[in-house]
Amino acid sequence: MTDWTGMTKQLLEGVRDCDPSYRPTNFWTPGLRDILADLEARGLEAFKSWPTAGFWFYPGYGRPLAPRTLDKTFKQAAKANPALTRMTWQRSLNGFHEARRDFDAARLAWDQSRWPFDLEGFGESAVGQPVRHYALTETDGIRWGKPYLNYLLCLAALSRHVDGPPRRFLEIGGGFGVLGEILLQRDQEARYVNLDIPPLLTVASYYLSTLFGDRVLVPDALDVAGSGPIDLAASACLPNWRLPDVRGPFDVFVNSFSFQEMEPHVVDHYVGMVSELGVSYVVSLNSREGKRRATEGTEGGVLDPVTSDRIVEMFGEHGFTVRGRYGEPLIHSAGELVVLGRD
Repeated sequence: MTDWTGMTKQLLEGVRDCDPSYRPTNFWTPGLRDILADLEARGLEAFKSWPTAGFWFYPGYGRPLAPRTLDKTFKQAAKANPALTRMTWQRSLNGFHEARRDFDAARLAWDQSRWPFDLEGFGESAVGQPVRHYALTETDGIRWGKPYLNYLLCLAALSRHVDGPPRRFLEIGGGFGVLGEILLQRDQEARYVNLDIPPLLTVASYYLSTLFGDRVLVPDALDVAGSGPIDLAASACLPNWRLPDVRGPFDVFVNSFSFQEMEPHVVDHYVGMVSELGVSYVVSLNSREGKRRATEGTEGGVLDPVTSDRIVEMFGEHGFTVRGRYGEPLIHSAGELVVLGRD
C-alpha cells in the first residue's frame, strides 16, 4: 500500500533540490500552502470536495444553493408556476444545463470517422467525492463533472485534425489526472504520462492508481530522487523535474490552464523540452489575456502574463503550426483552445 504522506514529503524535498526552472512560480505560492493544508486535514478520499479544489484544480458549474435555501426559493417559485418541479428548479441553479451544453458540444464536434470514441459509455469516477457530478444521459451510474468535460472538449477539437486514434499522451500540470482517466477508460493500449508539482502530483497519483491499479506507475514505485532515462511502457505520474529523463515519442502533448499560471521563461523551457520528445500534436487550452499580474503586498498572480498567442509563438519556433483555434460555441470561458501540429 502506498504511503501517500511519505511520498508527498519526499516530493516536497525534491522540489527544494531541483533546478529552479521546475519550482512553483509566484502564482502557485498560496495554492500549494492551502492544498497541503487540505490534504493533511481532510485526506485524499475527499479531495474533490476540499475547500481549495474549486479554485485550484476542480472547478464546477453553476452557483448551487444550500439545501435549505433551495427549498425556500423553490416554494416561492412554485407559487408563481405551480407546474414547476423541484428537479427543474434545482437544475436551473446547480450548473446542470451548462454541463449538458458542454457535453452536447463535445458530441457534436467529435469527428468519429477520424477517431472513434465512446463518449456516452464512460464518465467521471465518484472517487474523491465530487459535489457537482451530473447525470447527463439515461444510463444509470454514469456522471460527469466540469474538469472531465473540459478535457472532452479539448479532445473533440483534436479529433478534427488527427489521421487516426492517438494513444501516447504527455501532459504538464494535469491536475488530478482526469485526462488519464478519460484515455485509460477507453483504450487498454493508451499511455498517459503526467508531470506536475506536489501536492497535486500526489492527488493525481492517488486518483489514477485507485482507478487503474498497476496500469499507472506512481512516484513511490520510481526513483524520483534519481536521474537518468525513464522508458515508460506504462502510464505514469512523475514530478515535473524528471521531464529531461522522459523518453518519447508521444502523439499528443496537452496543457490545460497551467501554462497561463507560469512565467514566460518557464513555459519556454517546457516547450523546448516537449518539442524534443517527438510530439506530433499539441493541444493548448489557456487564457487569451493571461492571468492577473502580481501586485505588491498580495499573494499570487503572475509577473509577466503568458497568453494563448505567446504559447502558439513558442511552439511555432519549434516547427509547430496552428491546425485549429476554438472559442465559442465549443469553449465558454476566457480560454482559447488551440490545436497545433508538426509535419
